[in-house]
Amino acid sequence: MINLIYIRAAIRERTGQELSLRAVRNLLFEEGLITKSQAKNKDLIFRGYAEYFEKDEAAAKMEDPNPFIIREITNEDDEI
Repeated sequence: MINLIYIRAAIRERTGQELSLRAVRNLLFEEGLITKSQAKNKDLIFRGYAEYFEKDEAAAKMEDPNPFIIREITNEDDEI
C-alpha cells in the first residue's frame, strides 16, 4: 500500500513545498512510480475514519483500577 502522507512529508522536508495528496498522487503517476489503476484507486487518498465510525468520541468503558492495585508497601531490603 502506498502511503501518500509519508511521501508528502518527505517532499515537504526536502523541498519545503506543501503539496496536496492529490498533487502527490499525480506526481507519482507522472514519474511512473505508480500505475494508472493505482492512481485511480479512490482509497489511495486518506479521507479520515468518519465512514467507519458513527461518532468521534471514545466509547471505551472506564474501569476502577483500585481492585487491581496492591496497596501493601514493602521495601526491597526487607526480608520476607
